[in-house]
Amino acid sequence: MNGPRRNELIGETLRRFVRRGAKAHLSKLLGKTRPEDVALQFPRLTPAEQLEVFEILVEEYPDSAGAVLVELEPQQQQAVLEALAPQKIARVLSHMSVDDAVSLVDSLPPELQEKLLEIVDLRDLAELQTHLTFGDDTAGRLMDTGYLALHEETTIAESIAEVQRSSELDNVFYLYVVDTENHLVGVTSLRQLLLSRPEKTLGEVMTRSLIKVHTDTDQEEVAQLAARYSLLAVPVTDDSNHLAGIVTLDDIIDVVEEEADEDFYKMVGTTDDELVYQDRSFKVAGFRLPWLLINMAGLLLAGALLGFFEVTWKEAVLLVTFVPVVMGMGGNIGSQTSTITVRALATGRIVMGESVRRFLWQQFKVGTVLAVVCSVLIGVGAMIWGASPAYGLVVGLSLFLVLMLAAVNGAVIPIVFERLGVDPAVAAGPLVTTSNDITGILIYFGLASMFIEFLVK
Repeated sequence: MNGPRRNELIGETLRRFVRRGAKAHLSKLLGKTRPEDVALQFPRLTPAEQLEVFEILVEEYPDSAGAVLVELEPQQQQAVLEALAPQKIARVLSHMSVDDAVSLVDSLPPELQEKLLEIVDLRDLAELQTHLTFGDDTAGRLMDTGYLALHEETTIAESIAEVQRSSELDNVFYLYVVDTENHLVGVTSLRQLLLSRPEKTLGEVMTRSLIKVHTDTDQEEVAQLAARYSLLAVPVTDDSNHLAGIVTLDDIIDVVEEEADEDFYKMVGTTDDELVYQDRSFKVAGFRLPWLLINMAGLLLAGALLGFFEVTWKEAVLLVTFVPVVMGMGGNIGSQTSTITVRALATGRIVMGESVRRFLWQQFKVGTVLAVVCSVLIGVGAMIWGASPAYGLVVGLSLFLVLMLAAVNGAVIPIVFERLGVDPAVAAGPLVTTSNDITGILIYFGLASMFIEFLVK
C-alpha cells in the first residue's frame, strides 16, 4: 500500500476508534503505528481527541509519545502540553533523548517554557537541566550525550566488544578516543575498527586530526562543518577539551531546516514565531508590522522624491509609462541577488575575505549582463513608444543604472550585515526593496530632468 493511501487508512481508523471510545483498539493501533504517522493525524482531530490519543501514548507507549510530540507542529505541541498534567509531561520528557527534549522546550513560547520548568521537577531530569544552561542555538544545547568513548590504550578486540555491549545507544557512528585525563584525542569509524588487527590499540588506528566544536559554537556553524566534511556526527567539547556530547545527523538536518525557515521568514519581514502564535492574529500582526512600517517610510520618501521631480517633468507624460518597469525590474534583480547572497553566507560558500571579493565580482558581472540585455530591449521599446531617441536613452540608461545598483545592493547589504554581526537575512527583504525604490526614483527622474528639453516638444 502506498504512503498517502496508508496514512489515509490509519487516519480513518484512528478517528473511528477515538470517536467510538474504543480505547483498547486505539491502544493496539497506536502500538503498531510509527510515531511520525500518528503525528500526521493530529490536525484532523479535535483538541479533546488529540489529548485522549496522547494520554494513551503517555501511559502505554511513553517512548512513542515523545517521538510524536517532536513531530507535531509548534501550535499543536503547545496545545497538548498546556492540557497535559505536570507528572505526565515529566514522564514524556524523561523518555525522550535529551537533545529532543531540549529542542521541544526551546520551540515553546517563553511563557509556556517558564510554566513548564516550574511545574516539572527538573531534579528528576538533571541532564535536561544541564543542557538548558547552554546558550540558545549552540552545540551544547543541541548535543546528544549518548556517545561511545574509550581510552586510547584499549585494544581493537576490546573496543568491538564494548560496541556490542552498547546496543542501547542509537547513534554510534564513530568511536571517540580519550586519554588518561579524558581529553578528546582522536576518532575512528566502525569500519576502521572492524578492518584493524585485534591486538592493535585505538591510539594506533585513530585519526588525530578530527573535526570538533565547542559547546558554545553556533548550531549553524556545526551544520556547515558536518556538510563540508560529510560527517554523520560532530563531537562537542568543553573548555578543557573533555568530550561533552555529539551532534548527530538527525539534529544537523533539523538545524538546516530550522535555519532555512528562519532566513525565509526574516527575508519577508517576520519571524518563525508565527508558527507558534498562528491563531493569535494581533500577535502575528505585531511580528510583521515593524518591517512594513519601515518599508512604508521608505516608500513615502520615494513618493516625496517623486513629488520633487513633478514640476520638472510633468509635461513628459510618456515617462510615467515606464515607471513600473524600472522600479519592478530593480526590485526583482535586488531580491534575486540578496537571496543568493544570504543563502551563500548561511551555507558557508562565502566567508569574509577573498571569497567575498570573488563573489561580489561574480554578482557584478552577472548584473552587468542582465542590465545590458534588459536596458537595450526597453530602450528600443521606449524610443518607438515615444517616437524620440531621447525617450529610449532616458529609459534605457535609467534601467541599466538601476539594475546595476540593485545587483550591488543585493550582494553588499547582506555581507555588511554579516560583518556587523547582524543576521543577513534581515537585509534580504524590505531593506533591499526600499533602498532600490529610493535609488530607482532618483536615477530615473534625475536623468529625465537632465534631458527634459529633449523630451518636451
